[in-house]
Amino acid sequence: MKSLYYMLISLMPMVMFFNIIQCSDSIQVSASYLPYLQFRDRPYNVSGSMRSLHLNDVPVLIQSGSMHYPRIHPDDWLSMIQLVKSTGINCISIYVFWSYHEVEPGVYDWTSERRNISQFIELAKSEGLLVLLRIGPYVDGEWSYGGLPVWLRPFTEKYKDIKIRTVNQLWQMEMQTFTETVIKYLHPLFASNGGPIFMVQIENEYDNIAHAFPPADVAAYMQWASDMAHSICSICYWITCKYENVDIKTNNANNNYYSGYWLRNIHWPKHNYTQPGITTENWIGSPGWTQFGSAKPHRPIQDFTYSITQYIAYGAAMHNTYMIYGGTNYGRVVGRTHTTTYSFDPPILEIGIPNNNHFNHLKHLLNTINYYVPALLSVGDNPPPLVNITTKGVVSINYTSPTNISVQSVIFLINNNDKLDQTVELAGSSYTVSAWSALIIDGHSKAIVYNSANLSDNTPIKLITAQFKNFSSIQYLPEPSLISSIFTNNNKYKLKKSSFHATLPVTNTRVMQEHYSTTLDKSDYLTYTTSIQLNESDINRENLTLRLPMRCESLFIFLNGKWQTSIFTQANEFNVTTILNITDFKLKPYSTVELKLVGATMGLDSYGTHLESMGRGLAFKLSDTVIFNGKNIVSNKWNYQIGLIGEDKEYFNPINNTNLPWKPISNQSSNKLSNFNWFRLTFQTPVNLINSSSNLYQVNMTGMYKGLLYINGYSLGRYLTIKAPTKDPIPPCDYRGSYDPSKCRYDWGEPTQILYHFSTHLLNNNGKENELIIFEETDAIPTQVYIKITAIESSYLVK
Repeated sequence: MKSLYYMLISLMPMVMFFNIIQCSDSIQVSASYLPYLQFRDRPYNVSGSMRSLHLNDVPVLIQSGSMHYPRIHPDDWLSMIQLVKSTGINCISIYVFWSYHEVEPGVYDWTSERRNISQFIELAKSEGLLVLLRIGPYVDGEWSYGGLPVWLRPFTEKYKDIKIRTVNQLWQMEMQTFTETVIKYLHPLFASNGGPIFMVQIENEYDNIAHAFPPADVAAYMQWASDMAHSICSICYWITCKYENVDIKTNNANNNYYSGYWLRNIHWPKHNYTQPGITTENWIGSPGWTQFGSAKPHRPIQDFTYSITQYIAYGAAMHNTYMIYGGTNYGRVVGRTHTTTYSFDPPILEIGIPNNNHFNHLKHLLNTINYYVPALLSVGDNPPPLVNITTKGVVSINYTSPTNISVQSVIFLINNNDKLDQTVELAGSSYTVSAWSALIIDGHSKAIVYNSANLSDNTPIKLITAQFKNFSSIQYLPEPSLISSIFTNNNKYKLKKSSFHATLPVTNTRVMQEHYSTTLDKSDYLTYTTSIQLNESDINRENLTLRLPMRCESLFIFLNGKWQTSIFTQANEFNVTTILNITDFKLKPYSTVELKLVGATMGLDSYGTHLESMGRGLAFKLSDTVIFNGKNIVSNKWNYQIGLIGEDKEYFNPINNTNLPWKPISNQSSNKLSNFNWFRLTFQTPVNLINSSSNLYQVNMTGMYKGLLYINGYSLGRYLTIKAPTKDPIPPCDYRGSYDPSKCRYDWGEPTQILYHFSTHLLNNNGKENELIIFEETDAIPTQVYIKITAIESSYLVK
């Protein structure tokens, strides 16, 4: 085997580009390391051993970063891949989102919107990057229903007996079909055809839910998943994530903030020191812990780089930054409670520029690791021991070729003590290692080449910003479906007609329906309507009471077409008790009133046990009641309307909305408009702030609260400007010690998300005006909305 490692070292000039800078007290080294370039367009096989992955038996070290093609505008794919590559990674990790591609049972879409996954992978290939394809097909990813299709739930007759992610014939049949479809569709891009897809994942983080099933079913299901995956592609390198009991042919990977201990003390011993250490997620930016109404999470880069350095030093074969670029939850794809910005604090910000908190310090580390790949792999499957050089948590790991001490070598000093800075002697030199930090030391010069605790390399990029408020016009149009019901003098309900909209289709049942089984995720909005006859005692009251369960993010209650109240919540379930005022209706005994309930959801849960049973909406459970002034009306005849007329008629589409009766709003107006309006803001594309940098755009939604946002017909996602709670005092952010998402939160007392990104490519550059379309659920001041423009100062532009 030793000859293979010498062969690797001899091949390094083909895939590595070195740089060395001598400083007064240290050396800064860097290298670009792209092992796929040796194999691009030539078939190769992938295997693994204790210390490394192998491409055609050549050992490699993989530094990966996650980015999701559906969360990036396609015209930005290449530039974002190139920026991600500039950090020093050599692999991109992507999920395949089942619900985004199998839009109906058996109907696949691989081309529209942001779905062209093969094009995205081809672009990664053109940049010499490998690809980890995470099929799942349950992926979580803060995607609604964990990425599973909404039709794959027990609320339909066909799937009434389905149980997901366990031994269940319906689930296993659909899971296998989708996995086979993906493998077949992307087959030309697999390693066996010289493509960049070198690794494939089945299932995801199964240990997190295994407790919810009988142990025998857990073992049987995961064995089936492994066998099924290998039966579809026997030559693929399959991994799973967070299920250590997987059989030996499938490589278990870890998801965690820290994986060094796991590698040495759990993974290697469990698999008889035969499986390489792989992490598919080391979280930064914490997208899984960013919900509307919460302060934003921040993981200090000193902690993140410490964790990567420790893991590499301990013997990792592959690590992955999740997310290296988060992107945008366009449309309505995101899971319940999660923000439209997928990650607020990753190394590359949503608008597509380096994050001054992280970028350069992480880039320095990844390129330093690239430089020492020959030394790291020279030891083969005999990684060096962890040497305790103090009694208080400092260990050294020395990578030196066992047969040729003149070749490259590297030493790691890891201080796992979260309180004590420690000075140590090593090979005649003295080093101070800060608490909870790591040093990388050149094995020959003994100079420090990287210090995770030292941010002097994290040079900030200077930005220029501006506020664009020069809208040509601001107009509004009430949503017809929420103002259309009226009552005649004899209290008989009829529908108000209009020349500019049609009514939505109406269905009815004798029970209240679950939201997604009714809408099939075609809209966030579902209207429930019923008629109630009032008796004499009801008429003599000024107010009536209504009680019902609410399992959606907003609820609007109307009586006889008159709005009564709006309720907003981020809770999974909320019991509503509200008062309905009838003093203006001039009702007589036994009059009939119309109760209209409009529920608005913001996606299904993306994570949890038995997700298939987690419905959304109002009173859809058998035990639920809807109490109207003491009477349970849950079994009334209920009419349903799916969506909004403005959605159905595409008020957001410039092609369709020109002839609508928009009403003007003065640019100077500061008055709030009533609920349920569409707003149309027109503007010319702003001129660049500086000649050598493109404008980067975000809509600032000050003055608005909750709804949908579009630009030139393209959905930018949901918006919600709910504030995080206040916190006084705000605890200091200390990178030392194990990180968890409760540490280092910021923007307390501020809206979790006030800025909503859109790609420059969505703007018109032919002199035609742009349209920003907003649907707002509650009263709002659209004249306070503006576009924030950001540009990088020319001298800081990323090369």
